[in-house]
Amino acid sequence: MPSYKWDECSRRFATERARNQHMDALDHWIWRYDFRTAEDRDDHQEDEGHYSHLHCSDCDRYFQNENNLRQHRNSRVYRGATVACPFCSACFTTASGVSHHLESSACPKAHNLDRATIHRIVRQRDPNGIITERLLEWHENDRHAQWDPESAWDGYGYECYICHKLFSKAHGLRKHINSPAHQAPLYHCPNKNGNCNGRQFPTLAALFNHWESESCNFVKFNAVQKNVKGFLTGGSQRLIAF
Repeated sequence: MPSYKWDECSRRFATERARNQHMDALDHWIWRYDFRTAEDRDDHQEDEGHYSHLHCSDCDRYFQNENNLRQHRNSRVYRGATVACPFCSACFTTASGVSHHLESSACPKAHNLDRATIHRIVRQRDPNGIITERLLEWHENDRHAQWDPESAWDGYGYECYICHKLFSKAHGLRKHINSPAHQAPLYHCPNKNGNCNGRQFPTLAALFNHWESESCNFVKFNAVQKNVKGFLTGGSQRLIAF
């Protein structure tokens, strides 16, 4: 016996009539219209209120889903660069941008800061392990200080001893090894009951980016931007208290 299935509904029915009755009862029908121009289509969508929740009124643009719309509203184009580095005053769009700026030692006024130093400072301020992993110690600089990437040449390229990826130049391999690529997680989201279930991250910037996405509803995007300066400088505002 054939079964009948509608693209917009996952249920199957013994007869076409049964399927149609179900579609009528639950209003599963999707009506499709053809328009001569994109402007005609947009006018129709606006008049009928279609996808109004996916519309940016400031830019008059529609987006495929809520996540794309949220990313647009949190982008540099939409928000500009209003989050300042607490040391050199360079401006970024997000708190994660400021954190990456500092963790990568790119700040001209804070060359002493890097990923390891920031982790050590945050860990000291977080004795209960609210966002930091309870590692015994992290000696990244000691681990790589005596290692020479020139010795990793295998005849074809400079090979990473962990993932075996090849690099054309020794400094490319060193940059890869010193990156968070193979680093154990240093931070975690404190939202143990959220969708992320305490997801772990190798950098503070990655943790900020997770919060900014609002994917686990632990903290709002604007709250992260508002409190990042106090968090990074040890001020009274503590982001982990949210």
